[in-house]
Amino acid sequence: MAKSVQARAAAEIKKKLKAAGIQAQVSSFQASMCDGVRVYCNEADQGRWEEIEEIAKPYQYGHFNGMEDMYEISNVIDQLPQVMFVHVSYCG
Repeated sequence: MAKSVQARAAAEIKKKLKAAGIQAQVSSFQASMCDGVRVYCNEADQGRWEEIEEIAKPYQYGHFNGMEDMYEISNVIDQLPQVMFVHVSYCG
């Protein structure tokens, strides 16, 4: 059975973060009409926020427009497994 798009995106993000020396817990999720990846980074990596965002955000194919209450597709990259939401947060 093939991996889902969100599982493939999570695996690629985790691999790239590890190669950059950033420890993170990366998981994928699927809900009604959306999917995504959650990235939880260690407090020690908080100073590398921009680098973490640069690695993770290309895997998100758009953004939510709250003014018009709609999701806008604005970042399609055919070579990547992309999801609706990529959320990066810190735990520690």
